[in-house]
Amino acid sequence: MKLPAFALATLLALSLESLGAAQPPATPPEGATALMFRGNHVALRVADLEASVQWWKGVFGAREVRRSRVPNLDSNIEIVFLHISGGFHIELVGGGAPSDNGGPDDISADYQSAGYKHVGFLVADLEPVLTHMARFGVTPEYRVTRADYGVEIVLIREPSGRFVELYAPLPETNSKENDQ
Repeated sequence: MKLPAFALATLLALSLESLGAAQPPATPPEGATALMFRGNHVALRVADLEASVQWWKGVFGAREVRRSRVPNLDSNIEIVFLHISGGFHIELVGGGAPSDNGGPDDISADYQSAGYKHVGFLVADLEPVLTHMARFGVTPEYRVTRADYGVEIVLIREPSGRFVELYAPLPETNSKENDQ
């Protein structure tokens, strides 16, 4: 059964609360503002469109929704929309010039400049996800526990070298079991 995004966010907030972890600021309820926004997609300019499409399909189980050209900008630009989950998509824009290193050297260097840094995905449990991704040669570059948010975070790279964040709630600890 797929949960709507708001239900998943509520479950995460409740699980963080039950862990006694500090929570990030709450999102206002839907009726609280005149305009409501829901994430739909993130666009990534990529050097090798087909390699990126195959990576997102294999590693994330994405499904290709649409493929098109953009004649009013440049008829050589091809765009592929990939469905990830819920109403969220990755828009891959082909034809990007390859860079020397494909992305920032490390997360510290990435945070020195302004601009978008990464796209993040909530997962229920990191271990089976990382096991699956390892079959595609994906290995974590960073792994950190953020007890203050009640999550564990892993950073991987997509084929053009940008970071992708995966995070999962920390497992609950049963204090009664620890007391025995």
